Amino acid sequence: MGLSIRPLDGNLGVEISGIDLSAEISTADQATFYQAFLEHHVVVIRDQLGLSPEQVVAASRVLGELEPHLFEQYHHPETPLLLVLSNRIEADGTARGLADAGSFWHSDVSYKQSPAKATMLYAVETPDQGGDTLFCDMTAAYAGLPEQTKHRIDGLTAVHNYAHTRREIFDSGQVDRPPDCIHPVVRIHPETGRKSLYINPAYTVRIEGMDAAASEALKDELFEHCLQDRFRMRFNWRTGDVVAWDNAAVMHSATTKNLDPAKHRTLWRTIVSGGPTN
Repeated sequence: MGLSIRPLDGNLGVEISGIDLSAEISTADQATFYQAFLEHHVVVIRDQLGLSPEQVVAASRVLGELEPHLFEQYHHPETPLLLVLSNRIEADGTARGLADAGSFWHSDVSYKQSPAKATMLYAVETPDQGGDTLFCDMTAAYAGLPEQTKHRIDGLTAVHNYAHTRREIFDSGQVDRPPDCIHPVVRIHPETGRKSLYINPAYTVRIEGMDAAASEALKDELFEHCLQDRFRMRFNWRTGDVVAWDNAAVMHSATTKNLDPAKHRTLWRTIVSGGPTN
């Protein structure tokens, strides 16, 4: 029985059925998965219960080479290529993982000169309610801009920094504050050639070549446009879900800061390495 692909409920993404990530993935299935990733930006594979760290890493490698996350203290004990996201507290009082990887709109690793190509999450445990992930289609958002605005932002660049949104892990000195990096405001996808907006509220500090007021005004204008309902999708997790997305085409936000502490969510995350945006 072959794979089937259906649109997710909402304006973005697809679900692939008929694939078992606990087994070796055939060349044909890898190609289908990768093409869906390029065309639809967000890909969901459900009912993958009991995957091992090795199997999650293998599935992630369909999208490219992997890299460890900056926060080494939250690496999975079996491999640094998995970051553990969890609000569980162990019996000794230590955190099982990073409780909130970002309940704010962002594009993963846009704070590096070569940002993440893709991100994959695997749901080890999920609550019966809450902990959803929000996605915003930045390719559709760019296409939906007025032509005058497209012309105005063409060629602009923006400064990104991981510590732009204040976080305890930087304030406490657990992780060094990274340097600034610069990316185009309008990014051309390296494989599809499609244009998307490539700024985000969490990590984009300012638009280069503008004074502070003008930069903030333009960012606010673009974010207000992007975050319209027509460009957004809410994903409700189930245990065994695998979700991968294209960081050149979408931004996303966790909602874990609003999750009841009595409800537990644990995900394993991989980062697929990307290249320069220019």
